Amino acid sequence: MSANLSDEFVTAAMRELQGTDIDAWLLYDLEARNRVAAELVGLPEGQTRRYFILLQPGKAPHALAHRIELGEWTEWKHDLDSYVSWQELEARLTDLLDGCQRVAMEVSPGDAVPFMDNVPAGVVELVEGCGVKVVSSAELISRTYAQWGQVGRTTHRHAAEILATTAHEAFLLAGRAVSTTAAASTEHDDAGPDGACGKVDLPQTEHDLVRWIVERLEQAGLTEADTIVAIGPNSALPHYWPEEVTCAPLEAGKVLLIDLWARVADQPAAVFADQTWMGFLGDQLPGDVTAVWDAVRAARDAGVEFLVESVGKELPSGADVDARVRDVLDARGFAEAIFHRTGHGMDRVNHGFGPNLDCVETRDERRLVPGIGFSVEPGLYFEGRFGVRSEINVHLTEAGPEVSPSVIQEFPWLLSN
Repeated sequence: MSANLSDEFVTAAMRELQGTDIDAWLLYDLEARNRVAAELVGLPEGQTRRYFILLQPGKAPHALAHRIELGEWTEWKHDLDSYVSWQELEARLTDLLDGCQRVAMEVSPGDAVPFMDNVPAGVVELVEGCGVKVVSSAELISRTYAQWGQVGRTTHRHAAEILATTAHEAFLLAGRAVSTTAAASTEHDDAGPDGACGKVDLPQTEHDLVRWIVERLEQAGLTEADTIVAIGPNSALPHYWPEEVTCAPLEAGKVLLIDLWARVADQPAAVFADQTWMGFLGDQLPGDVTAVWDAVRAARDAGVEFLVESVGKELPSGADVDARVRDVLDARGFAEAIFHRTGHGMDRVNHGFGPNLDCVETRDERRLVPGIGFSVEPGLYFEGRFGVRSEINVHLTEAGPEVSPSVIQEFPWLLSN
């Protein structure tokens, strides 16, 4: 793997810089501590010595790397200098920044958005010691790397439909596993609609269903696939993970949460899809679960409606949308059951580099600019009982939000439908 920057990214970065009072974008990384730089430069495992790359309008990208690690820069198409000693690094960095007054780096004032706060304070001090002011690159990232593009948009939609179909088939499979007729056998020839699942071993536990879902997604041409399957009280744990030894069995009369994500394989620009679906392994949804589902669905839809209302007006921030979604849950008396933000940025990384829908965990005031994507996923959690989450994805265009998958969930799946 060699360091490089895509032509599309360089062009976009130069264009966006020209419209700001920022002189250059300075990328920095060491051992992949700055995930943004690591992904952009194509060194996701990082390097053991510091490197810098300056992106300045009107000039070729200029990199500064340690001499013993130049083997990972053989495909670098632009200007490249090297250093050995720290004194040499500081002198060359000063030369590199000559003429700049303000440079953007992956920092977040006050740690308002921790995901963006990737450059150590000491490095900021080093750079500012060269006579420049360091500002945040957050808006630049939203308008460059976090942009989906046409390939990202197409691959996301393809993955989204596969995820939706797989989630439904997984619920049907779980339903058969807990049914009276399936209990007598560990195999069934018609595990899904029109035999879609083929002849499979019926899952007995959450982990069994996880394994089936991941295999199914990979067979459909997706990669980096994974899923959370949580039944009953486990669904009340937002980050529950079903371990093989300690996971719960699939049982009738329980809420079932399926959260799954993946992206198209062999497509470097492919964008993730990430969804959460709810089911109940019985014929009728209990009244308390119905009330919670209705609130979650209304909150989810309110977030999308807010984006529709914002077309042609000032762009809302991720925090703005999060607040609108939370207002719906608060109004129904569920404020104490909200444990997390109501959406995350999404691009070539599942929890991507664009804005999150968050006004509580962090202060994400980044604007939701056209071309980016994110999840909308309100959830309510009741310890020891159950949790409900509904997750859809949004690609924001100039004309408004594009929601995926094509059919979103309006009511939890039941064994009777």
